[in-house]
Amino acid sequence: MIKVKQPILNNYYPAMYQQDKTFTRFIVLLASVFVTLFVTTSYGSSPISASNDPVLLKVDDLIKRVKTHNLNRLINKESVRRVLEQTYHRRAALLPRFSLSVDQSRQKLTRGLFSDVINVPPFNSSGSRLEASFALINYQLYADYRIAKLDHAVAEKDSLTLTDDYIEQALFLYFTHLRDLRSAEIISHNLEREQLLLELAAKQFSAGVVVKIDVTRAEVRVASIRRALMEARITAESSAIELKSLLDLDLEKVLNLDVQALEDMNPPQTIKRLADIDLVLKSRTEISSKLLLIEQAKLAKRASNWQRLPTVDFLANWGYDTDEVFNGEHGEAWFFGLRATVPLWEGGRIAAGKRYASATLRQNEYEMRNLLNQIDREYKISIMQMDSRYAQIEIAQDELRLGHHEVELALVRYQDGLADNRELIDAQKRLAEAESSHLNAHYMYCLSRLAFARSIGLVEKILD
Repeated sequence: MIKVKQPILNNYYPAMYQQDKTFTRFIVLLASVFVTLFVTTSYGSSPISASNDPVLLKVDDLIKRVKTHNLNRLINKESVRRVLEQTYHRRAALLPRFSLSVDQSRQKLTRGLFSDVINVPPFNSSGSRLEASFALINYQLYADYRIAKLDHAVAEKDSLTLTDDYIEQALFLYFTHLRDLRSAEIISHNLEREQLLLELAAKQFSAGVVVKIDVTRAEVRVASIRRALMEARITAESSAIELKSLLDLDLEKVLNLDVQALEDMNPPQTIKRLADIDLVLKSRTEISSKLLLIEQAKLAKRASNWQRLPTVDFLANWGYDTDEVFNGEHGEAWFFGLRATVPLWEGGRIAAGKRYASATLRQNEYEMRNLLNQIDREYKISIMQMDSRYAQIEIAQDELRLGHHEVELALVRYQDGLADNRELIDAQKRLAEAESSHLNAHYMYCLSRLAFARSIGLVEKILD
């Protein structure tokens, strides 16, 4: 058994106690850090009330949100980036290429098939080279680079077109959600009117002025409006979820929209002044994209003939040869030259590529004509619809005014006992229809104005 002297033990215990005390402090500090992190993550995050704060969203805010947060647009943005990187890849083929190589090998050669066999002893070989190559003449590589640049330009134009589509879709959902909210509010007011009618019928039945069927009619009407209110609220929630999903918002967030956006839309004359045919041709990115595709097809058709031309490449290398790497014994070695290649027979590949490019060019030209016809058709139809639906707003206002007047007259007749409540129920039904028609008139005018703004390529100018 090993014996430890007492002085050594006396020095050992205080040191051990000091180390134990330090370790205990470390454990306490570590536990404090874990507790702090737990409390911070559990209670120190943003409060629930802050996360559930309503989101104020006007039309201008909606357009900005689509450009910055719509997931489909962000996906398309990365696609454009990929096309741009493909352009850099094509450009790299036109630039000089340099590489450095180092090799070390050991081999044994034997010679003598129809003569005496000569055995060469094994030997080592090592070499290092700085290699360079450059395509001096290669029209196909140049055409590929130009086609790639046009691909990127087309992708950017298509991205702008998709952005307009997403903005149009978001505005459609915005106006639809406003319509649904307002529709639920109108039905709620209708329910209040029907409940007042039920109370009036019950009082008059108690007084012996009307019969039981008047109360029953009112009860049936109240039940019908309650069911319609439930459906309207579900519809409003559905449109809200679709809008929040399109804008990449938390689905639990509450949206506060501009409730006057439907009714405060400017008359058609304010946006018609933007409807100049030259401006339309410049604003529609689809036309610019199709023109680029036609230019690309023409270039591809010319490039199909360039494949018959010879190509010339410059090749060079410089370095050292030796037996083993870093043995201090080496000799300089270099090489440079030109290589020309002329295609003689490609199995019909070049001719097929030329026919393919010609078909692509004709297809794009036909699509361009179809696009111009489509834009002209959309432009003219949207103008007619916008003017007609704006005129329908005034008619709907007259219907609403007459509906209120009819309800007032029917209520007086019913209170005076000159008629049963069927006249009042029918009048309130027509008033509800007039309110719904007035709302839909504003809603359809907003949609037609949106369609017109999209037809001229200025969807963001819908408020002008």
